[in-house]
Amino acid sequence: MPANLVNTLNQIMEDGLSRALIHHTTQDDHLNGRTITLNKEELLNFGSCAYLGIEHHPSLKQGVVDAVTRFGTQFSSSRTYASLGLYEELEERLMQLFGKPTIVTASTTLGHLATIPIIVEEGDAVILDMQVHNSVQMAIQLLKAEGIPITLIKHNDMDMLEQKILQLQSKHRKVWFFADGVYSMYGDYAPLDRLVSLMNKYDCFHLYIDDAHGMSWTGKNGCGYVRSQIDHHPKMVLAGSLNKSFASAGGMIVFPTPEMAQKVRNCGGTLIFCGPIQPPMLGAAVASVKLHMSDQIIAYQKRLKELIQYTNDRIRQMGLPQFVETDSPLFFIPVGLPKITREIIQRMLNDGVYVNAASFPATPMKRGGVRFMINGNMFKKDIDHLVESLAYHYPRVLAETGSSPKKVAKTFGIPIFHLPHCAGSSSTDWEEQPTDKLRMYLNRHITEIEAAEWDYHMSAKGNFNHSHLRLVESVFTKQTKAENNWDFQYVRIKDQAGETILSTFYTVALIKDDMFAPAAVSIQIEEERKRDPYYLNSTCVILGSMITKGNHLFLNREHPLWKEALNMLIKQMQQTVEQSGATQLMLREFEKDQDEELKAFLLDLGLTELSVPSSCTMDQLTWQSQEEYLQRLGGKYRYNVRKEILPFLSQFELSTEKPKTELEIRECYQLYCQVHQKAFAFNVHRLPYDYFEKICRHPNYDIVRLYKKEEVPSGVSRKAVGVMFSYLEKKQYQAMIVGLDYDYVRSHHTYKQMLYHTVMRARALSSTHLDLAFTAELEKKKVGARPVPMVAFVQVMDFFNHASVASYGCRKGLLAGTKT
Repeated sequence: MPANLVNTLNQIMEDGLSRALIHHTTQDDHLNGRTITLNKEELLNFGSCAYLGIEHHPSLKQGVVDAVTRFGTQFSSSRTYASLGLYEELEERLMQLFGKPTIVTASTTLGHLATIPIIVEEGDAVILDMQVHNSVQMAIQLLKAEGIPITLIKHNDMDMLEQKILQLQSKHRKVWFFADGVYSMYGDYAPLDRLVSLMNKYDCFHLYIDDAHGMSWTGKNGCGYVRSQIDHHPKMVLAGSLNKSFASAGGMIVFPTPEMAQKVRNCGGTLIFCGPIQPPMLGAAVASVKLHMSDQIIAYQKRLKELIQYTNDRIRQMGLPQFVETDSPLFFIPVGLPKITREIIQRMLNDGVYVNAASFPATPMKRGGVRFMINGNMFKKDIDHLVESLAYHYPRVLAETGSSPKKVAKTFGIPIFHLPHCAGSSSTDWEEQPTDKLRMYLNRHITEIEAAEWDYHMSAKGNFNHSHLRLVESVFTKQTKAENNWDFQYVRIKDQAGETILSTFYTVALIKDDMFAPAAVSIQIEEERKRDPYYLNSTCVILGSMITKGNHLFLNREHPLWKEALNMLIKQMQQTVEQSGATQLMLREFEKDQDEELKAFLLDLGLTELSVPSSCTMDQLTWQSQEEYLQRLGGKYRYNVRKEILPFLSQFELSTEKPKTELEIRECYQLYCQVHQKAFAFNVHRLPYDYFEKICRHPNYDIVRLYKKEEVPSGVSRKAVGVMFSYLEKKQYQAMIVGLDYDYVRSHHTYKQMLYHTVMRARALSSTHLDLAFTAELEKKKVGARPVPMVAFVQVMDFFNHASVASYGCRKGLLAGTKT
């Protein structure tokens, strides 16, 4: 898990801990399957996945007693060496239940880890439903190192799945699709009829389906949701759980052939190296299978089915939404941001009802909700209490947090719903009342704002003074290429006295989803873009623009209303996201770990921290000589400069005169294009030529060119081998764009020379601060720069493209990166 995701998840979990919403420990002397005691309060337990409610069945308890009496508390041996006889009995009975070879594993997760790396072989390809369970995705990660191509489809999108099969079938022996029977967060089903049709249609297509949440409560003898709908296809592998509704322990994998089962038994890593299910729970599992094979199970299934139907009826009566209504015992009520979900759950706890939060990272940040399960130990009066508590608090918390039924419906793509039980209003669209303390000014063009006012707050913060933004607007509007056609929005927020609290601008632009991905991943994705130039591109609402750098957000933190002002900005950007059809919102650039208060505030608004390339900077550019400069470097870096840079200086000439002719500007642009073609570590769209044409005439740009000293024929212009475009304002020097002739990079270290000359140029112009921008940290450290870790704050509306980028790995024979 990436470090930034770990940190964000930890922050969310810590907040849940502080509210006593997670990491509970029951305080009951005895459990009845209906209630639990937490923090000395008895609660109706709607958090249990023991759907049938048979965990107290006398035969299962007796199975535990008999097993522990006969075999003790454990049998400690790898199953490769020896298994307790109960294993053989259990697998034989499960084979009778499913009619196919079955292997029992210590857990469903360990079953995936044993099976998937064995059945997916070299030459195969893998497709994942983007919502397939995390335990399956974890096992899939093992395939990346083997060079198995992995791709994703949007959730339950069978048309997209068929397109992927068609793309992969000519190159791969088997194409495996991984899905859930019943999805664990939203409770919806896999489209099994379409999957069977695809297996019948394409010889290469195979299905691996995890029905852990579908077992026991439905199907003949509790065979589960999948097998209740379809036969066991010859190209299907089925995973299930002996926990949850089966009320024992372990997992199981049901195979189409004995040969495949035996291969997994022989070679599955967790079957060889992990411990077994211990005797007491093996005894419970055997007893549970016996119960399932008897007619008794029918009454348990019937009772649960009636409770599920009753719950659906009551939810409908109260006007509450569901992501999808099914006949499964797993329910999901759409809410939105984690903080809204947490507040609803906290209030329901106070009412004596225990439910779960389904939220980030199990769901997208803005698509969390209240998750609860119905089990056979509950009564209809318990369900009444649950639904009435939810119906009371749901609309009130939405209104208090600035959400509404209309916003929820739009976020989840579900029909508009009404909440008639909200006191005082039946509206679907409760909007927050605008504050009379703040006023927001919005402009589409920088020319609509006085230059003096804009530059007062923004000119020294980066390369976005009034003059440069006029240039940027003139280039990046009305372009034919989508990636160079941006929408601009300028935002100023003032208090009643007219004092500016916040000033910034943002753009709507098409970006590459792998912009911050490892270089090796971008190399693979660029191969796909040779066929489809806009593969894995998304529209983003981004603070600043793709060609500006610096602190884009002026925010007066001393003002008592700064949080309200920032909240107004985020809401305005979110509105732009909806209007433009963008899939993500991004605030940049912020120094990492320097503002925990801001980080927590943005997380509450649904923005998660994302690590981005460090900014390499230098201050105190006050040396008086080259030797003094060298002495300020560390010994190792001083040695590098003397070995790799200084010996080559005499072979080149430096020009600080701006390019004037089209020939000169074209030459600089071609040098930039050479770098862009190899710059996978920060993968962005190529800038258009007319941008370079205009910055060559802009007074804030300083342009340094490097020429090889060599005789050229009369009448032939000398050729530049390097160029650096930098922006200078108020002694702040920003190196923005580099161009290089790669014929000289390795032999003459011209990139390192350009960095060295940029440092010296900043000093010569009396700059007090130098920013050498992103990437190539080691080379920049050699000339004295200090990497400053940076982050962005991101809200992703559609995770599909990001999940697709994450599915790429360092495949066999591919270098882990490329030098830029």
